Amino acid sequence: MQRTESQWVDDLGSEGPFREQALTDLRSILVAGLARAFHESGPDSILVQDSVQEALVLILKRLETFRGDSRFTTWAMSIATRLALSELRRARWKDVSLDEMSAAGRSSLPTSTEIPASQGYEREQLMAVVRTAIADSLTPRQRDAILAELADVPPEEIAIRLGTNRNALYKVVYDGRVRLRQAILRTGWSEAHVLEVLGGR
Repeated sequence: MQRTESQWVDDLGSEGPFREQALTDLRSILVAGLARAFHESGPDSILVQDSVQEALVLILKRLETFRGDSRFTTWAMSIATRLALSELRRARWKDVSLDEMSAAGRSSLPTSTEIPASQGYEREQLMAVVRTAIADSLTPRQRDAILAELADVPPEEIAIRLGTNRNALYKVVYDGRVRLRQAILRTGWSEAHVLEVLGGR
């Protein structure tokens, strides 16, 4: 059955058979879409099935936020895809130690030999200042959290390694960023200059 965008919203927001049929149809669309997007995962894979189930719950919860800027199925698929990618990220870091997360974050900062000549001397100098600030200006907890974040580790996994929760982790990272900013400014760099150099990537 072909539905208009408003019909999707109306059917999923209703009760009874219309809603159940819309959920069944949307589930099929999302399963097929994720199976295509993640070729290594078939439609029956745990990644696809769990992501679709989680997406359906979230879609129903956010139904009123759909503004009609795109097709409803496109909007729904973007939610399912983000959830699947988050699950892949969590799986990637699940058994990785905090030390390994920190090392991955440290290695994500380019060294002088990795910075293209077109990006110049200033970017090389800025990266040196950032590396020094991370090493010298942060508490060990802040350093581990920020380096893990630089390595694109999901917040949930960082919080587990630090023995805390997401709210407390947010405070640790926020305080660490404030310290980093202050340490960089103390070296003579202005915020405008930092943004200008980073904008040249």
